[in-house]
Amino acid sequence: MLKNLHKEITLAHKIIDLLIALFCWLIAYLLRFDSFNNEYLWYLKLSLPLLIIQYYFFRKFDLYASKRLQGLVSELLNVFKANFAVIVTFVMSIYFFHPEKVSRIVLLNYSLLSTFLFITTKLGIRMFLRIQRRKGKNLRHVILMGNGPQIEHFLKVIKANPEAGLKIKGWHDSNGLNEKYSIKEMNISVGNLKNLNSDYLVIGYYLKDLGKGDELLKILSKELIEIIILPDLSFSLIGHEISEFAGLPAISINQPKFHTKSIITKRLFDILLSSIGLILISPLLLLIGLGVKLTSPGSILFGQKRVGLDGHGFIMWKFRTMRTDAESQGSGWTTKNDPRRTKFGSFLRKTSFDELPQLWNVLVGDMSLVGPRPEQPYFVEKFREEIDAYMLRHKMKAGITGWAQVNGLRGDTSISTRIEYDIWYIKNWSIWLDISIIFMTFWKGIFNRNAY
Repeated sequence: MLKNLHKEITLAHKIIDLLIALFCWLIAYLLRFDSFNNEYLWYLKLSLPLLIIQYYFFRKFDLYASKRLQGLVSELLNVFKANFAVIVTFVMSIYFFHPEKVSRIVLLNYSLLSTFLFITTKLGIRMFLRIQRRKGKNLRHVILMGNGPQIEHFLKVIKANPEAGLKIKGWHDSNGLNEKYSIKEMNISVGNLKNLNSDYLVIGYYLKDLGKGDELLKILSKELIEIIILPDLSFSLIGHEISEFAGLPAISINQPKFHTKSIITKRLFDILLSSIGLILISPLLLLIGLGVKLTSPGSILFGQKRVGLDGHGFIMWKFRTMRTDAESQGSGWTTKNDPRRTKFGSFLRKTSFDELPQLWNVLVGDMSLVGPRPEQPYFVEKFREEIDAYMLRHKMKAGITGWAQVNGLRGDTSISTRIEYDIWYIKNWSIWLDISIIFMTFWKGIFNRNAY
């Protein structure tokens, strides 16, 4: 029944929102003036443009479209953004024409009250529909087509979100997967297409098998059934973004989804902490430098070319821990009981004190405090051919410490496992994750049994 009343429910939803806006405007007035005084008619007239603006932005933010495939957080965020746009537009309009006639307290009251009630109403509607769908009402029937991994993920999402009211009616070209989920295999053809009586057709093939659905898509284009295509993004390990290029839909893969403000925040965080760090540990740097000089001939610092963000090379600085002729026979990793190390150098490596000059690399922008550890060009060229997705670690600025390092993956440990940790870090990055990793570095990452 609810399914057939979709238009009526949407209309009722719009009317409720308009009544909420009017109610909040009048209450905001009463909270300021306590009673209906001489200015009441002026505020009542203002309610008309407010309702028009409110209706426009709520439609613009798709708040009256079906929310079955949209998460709660996303919907509430859109409600907040839409109402904020309403308030800003309304305030700019009235202050442009009659700035002296509107109380700022009334506007503040309306902003707080309307935002609260709109969000509460959306939550109430969601709860009502959830109850109805759990009773088997207001359902939408879905037919699956294809056998890619994204189809199975879609099924898991439906199972985890019964409040969406999506019921699987059948599965076309499942390649036997239907038996795993106890779903009826269904053959979609020209003859039975009009008798499907379904609301959605969800298509999910492996990238190599996309051609299988071409003919059916041509047939379906003549029907009114809504088609949802799930792209095969199993090869997109660190994120994707759907955008448009000159009007053409495009999917960018393996590009970290960092907002400009996030990048700026990370850089400011690096500058602040590296500056403070260099100042605070300057006496320690002098002592270590003196120790290097007194215990072995040669320079105090050792600069080595490493590969960083987007594959660009830079010179990474460390306190010298090996003899000056250590790389005379080529680059190589340090091994346990490496004879090239000096006695003082062994101590520096074990404590990670040899890495402290990299705070300068962070300050000048070559590195970050947290990120995938940079590797030598020789090993980068070697591993890019041997290890899948190795180069994706260069989608983020290299770090002094990282998620792999605080989990014990230093020195002569599995490169493949390190890459998994680096990719997880890039995909899940946040400034709070960086802060956590820094604390973990001090807690358990300085002294490490794999640091030679």
